Amino acid sequence: MAETIYDRVLTNIQTDPPTTALNSRLFEEATIILPQYLAGTPDLLEKRHLLMRYLAADLTNNGRSDHAPAVALLIKLFDGWTWQQVCDFGTSSIPYKDGLEPGEHMVSFNRLMLCLLSKATLRAPDAAHAASMLDTMQALVRLWLCTPDTGIATAAADVLYRLMKVDLPIEGYQQPPPSWRSATTGAQGWVWKRVFEDGGVYNVFFECCSLKLGTNTLSKNQKTIAQARLMEWLPKIAALDWHALRTTHKDVEDKYRVTGGLLDFVALHMVDYRDDVLMHKCLIDFYAELLSTTVNLDTRTMALHDSLGLQYLIMHGLHARTAAIYFQVGPVDPVETAFLYGSAANYISVYTSEFPKHYLAGQMPAQVNERLRQTLDLTPGKWAHADSPKNDLHVLVSLPRGALLPFTTSPVALLPSKSTNPDVLNSLATLFHGPEDKPLTLPMTLAMTSITAQDKDAEEGAAARNLYFHYLAANPRFWQDITAHADTVALGDLALSALHCLKSVITSNWYPTHKRTAPDNLPSLPSSIIPTPETGVQAILSPPALEYTLPYLLKSAQSFSNLVGGRGDAASATYKIAMAKYEALRALYGRLVEVAERAPGEGYEDILRTVGTKLAEGPMRREGDVGGRVGTMEL
Repeated sequence: MAETIYDRVLTNIQTDPPTTALNSRLFEEATIILPQYLAGTPDLLEKRHLLMRYLAADLTNNGRSDHAPAVALLIKLFDGWTWQQVCDFGTSSIPYKDGLEPGEHMVSFNRLMLCLLSKATLRAPDAAHAASMLDTMQALVRLWLCTPDTGIATAAADVLYRLMKVDLPIEGYQQPPPSWRSATTGAQGWVWKRVFEDGGVYNVFFECCSLKLGTNTLSKNQKTIAQARLMEWLPKIAALDWHALRTTHKDVEDKYRVTGGLLDFVALHMVDYRDDVLMHKCLIDFYAELLSTTVNLDTRTMALHDSLGLQYLIMHGLHARTAAIYFQVGPVDPVETAFLYGSAANYISVYTSEFPKHYLAGQMPAQVNERLRQTLDLTPGKWAHADSPKNDLHVLVSLPRGALLPFTTSPVALLPSKSTNPDVLNSLATLFHGPEDKPLTLPMTLAMTSITAQDKDAEEGAAARNLYFHYLAANPRFWQDITAHADTVALGDLALSALHCLKSVITSNWYPTHKRTAPDNLPSLPSSIIPTPETGVQAILSPPALEYTLPYLLKSAQSFSNLVGGRGDAASATYKIAMAKYEALRALYGRLVEVAERAPGEGYEDILRTVGTKLAEGPMRREGDVGGRVGTMEL
């Protein structure tokens, strides 16, 4: 069969008239079968090379209406090739520059050229060889910024990034090289020099993205698309070598009336943010991504947990300008707010979560808490039925938990448990859980788990415990509401979020005193009102939670026979809820084992046996299942 397909493909290419469309069905079959068939023996490899040369030659046939089938097959036949093999196949005869020309009609050729160039991203010497091809590098950057095809743009950006990553010298890092980086790669930075020091390539960024002084061949819409692509790519390059983005090329920058390198052009000059609200939104997202990717780029200063990205944004007033959008300072345009508020809130979330010490050392905590108290002060009806303030809840759960205390002035006190929505319950779950679980890798070393990180987690865990008990003291019917929501199968999302809240408290990382001394700067616990045990699982088994949580978990999950209709989405919802409930019960069992081992003889063994028996039944009981189904279907 494979031999027959091989012959038919050659016939389709060689003997059919040049204007004849390729047999797409035949080529689809060939793409699946021939790459594996034409491998192994020298004879088969020779046939493979012969077919590839015929396919490559056919790409120059301008009479073909669609070269996509041939290109797809050729790409599959190039699988597993090295850059050297591609060069041996014929670098001089491969029209990289022409094949990288932007355009709808060029998508197939673009895909092939990017496939070949990606072979140079595996070794630094290969990347350096690709960098020596000036016209190709210019065409690659131009294709990425100007192509109307989103998939091609993404692939081109990825190829350029991987070329730069593999060719980055060790000294380019602002931190110890990561594990993927070998000290013997031989990277000389030729790709970096080509992109940032060659005037022809460097000029392409400005030519395609400058609204006023750029090329006239691109419309404003096309230039804004190029701007968005550049802003998406730049933070990843900043994480590799920040100083490369600060490299200046005077001749090019003078032409476009900017200074300070590519970073200054993008962050300060490129976007007309006053007149283009959508690009302003993209610009704020760029700032947030720059913060996130450069968090480990130390400034070598004494500033509290500063980074090169944060320092840059503060120095140029971009940090304050973005924060003002979230705080709604000054004249507020409702249209701009609708577009920009979510991005500004996300920026604040990234800043507070990535730089908590820097955040706490400034004036922003009071401003953020005040803003949250305004936006979260809603009536029960709005909480339950209106649009959820998702952006503000995202900010809330990103804050250091210590900034949400004391509880009397905390925006957390405004979150309801009765007339509520899934976003609120998921936010409470995140706040009460404490720091995220850290994956363990062996062997454990001090470098992997620093004392500073442990102290930070201990602070967050202690603050989460403090928040939980103060919230419970102020809202003693919290667990009654949670179990009621979890048992309301008709509101599936709300039930799942309630179970998430329950499981988050059970598995909370509160860093109790038997593990680490809690910070002494937290408010005192409401011990005179409710019990305040040290762990989440003990809190679940203490009043006022015990009256509701354990009976609910030990009760059999509802099956779809309890619901009218009993089919489709209802069945799916009951299964998801039953599985979530089962996972919560299993988490309870696992944490109870730890508590029972640490405190034997205190009655936990009896609860363990009961929970273990319930776990053995599985997520859903089978009793009366068939009768229930029949009865439901007859309704």
